[in-house]
Amino acid sequence: MNTPIVLAFISLICGGLATFFWKIAGRNQVYSPSYMVVETLVFCGVAIIIHAVQRHPFELSNKMTVLASIGGILAAISVYTILVAFRLGGQGSVIFPIISLGIVVSVVLSFVVYREPITSSKLLGLGLGASAIIALST
Repeated sequence: MNTPIVLAFISLICGGLATFFWKIAGRNQVYSPSYMVVETLVFCGVAIIIHAVQRHPFELSNKMTVLASIGGILAAISVYTILVAFRLGGQGSVIFPIISLGIVVSVVLSFVVYREPITSSKLLGLGLGASAIIALST
């Protein structure tokens, strides 16, 4: 298995666990902004540690700084709305599949923005994946 695929699987497991922790937080009626602050501080701390270990200076172009800022705003909105949905009694078996449809947005944008090849197998896979997610959420 090649390195990008291994890294994707690590991300899948860590992301899945982090997302499940949102359900636990919601079930425990956390105040969403407080949870988000702690999660963000730890995230930032890990990034700083990685910088220190790799001995790499902080560098980011203005364009990428704006992109990262917009991404941060969108991620904050996403996490906040999910935490509130769980705090209001949303079921993980419904909420998780719905938020998983976000992958469809990413794939379509990859096709459009980066002109990645669209093959029949990719379209079939995307359709089956989206159908499975929709079926899980009903």
